[in-house]
Amino acid sequence: MKELSNDPILSNSARLGILLSLYVVRESTFADLLRITELPKSSLFSHIQVLQDAGLVAVKRRFTVSGPRTFIRITEKGTDKVKGYLDVMRDFDQS
Repeated sequence: MKELSNDPILSNSARLGILLSLYVVRESTFADLLRITELPKSSLFSHIQVLQDAGLVAVKRRFTVSGPRTFIRITEKGTDKVKGYLDVMRDFDQS
């Protein structure tokens, strides 16, 4: 549990929520994450930037029929980070 409290990424509930959401769906639009997290745009953007800088998510702009969209995808490193978090939570729950 101590390693989680020392992790600057996972110790922030907004970033943890973003990562957990992406772990479930693998990829999401910025607009969908905005709706799910209920964060202000600027906060969501900042948290995604931190996650991207840490290599936990990848950000791509794509053109769709509805116009340009920003897609955020969890990386393998991000998936491993969430799996580690879930393992610690399971161990904590079983103790």
